[in-house]
Amino acid sequence: MTKWSPRRRWAVVVVVTVVAVAAGVVTIAWVRRTASPWPAMAGTPYEIPLGSDGCPVIDERRQFVDAHGPLVPPGATEVLLCTTPTALPIQRPGVAHPPRQRVLRAGAADFAALLNRLPTRNDAWRQWQRRHSGWWPDAAPEPMGEACPLIGYSREHSFVLRYPDRPPVPLIYTCGGRAGGLTSGTRTRMDYTKPHLVDEFLSRFQQQ
Repeated sequence: MTKWSPRRRWAVVVVVTVVAVAAGVVTIAWVRRTASPWPAMAGTPYEIPLGSDGCPVIDERRQFVDAHGPLVPPGATEVLLCTTPTALPIQRPGVAHPPRQRVLRAGAADFAALLNRLPTRNDAWRQWQRRHSGWWPDAAPEPMGEACPLIGYSREHSFVLRYPDRPPVPLIYTCGGRAGGLTSGTRTRMDYTKPHLVDEFLSRFQQQ
């Protein structure tokens, strides 16, 4: 059995220590990079009013709000999709305006369950990292769901879930349009992956 000299043993100890420290530093940095960048609780809950036609009144952009729990209660019997023209009407010739309201009754409870599977902004960010980052996770951007892109939409889309034993629950997109942050005024979930909920609703609506 070959004996190592004191100098060789010392060199091995130094190398092992350096490798262990470097691995520890990388691990800590990776954990911090993939940790939840935003608090789970945020903002002050607010009420989304309903107009005389039963659709949400979309009159202003509010602060991001979120709380623990499901986005909507289970057991919805109807889901209403509202399409509201904005101040930027863009209509192609020969294309009819979509109906103001469409109601999904068959599978309304399943659609409510689909809403409750939407990710929080922290979970949505982790999903983006897994799909698009390389071997080293990208840093978190500006708070997801709070900064809206400078895009003008010709229509606003919103939902209203109706129940037999509780008041209706309105949902609006925080930045307008038909995708992005979807909020109840108490919780906000991310509708970023395709098919977006409006497209999923229309598909189910045509099949009922």
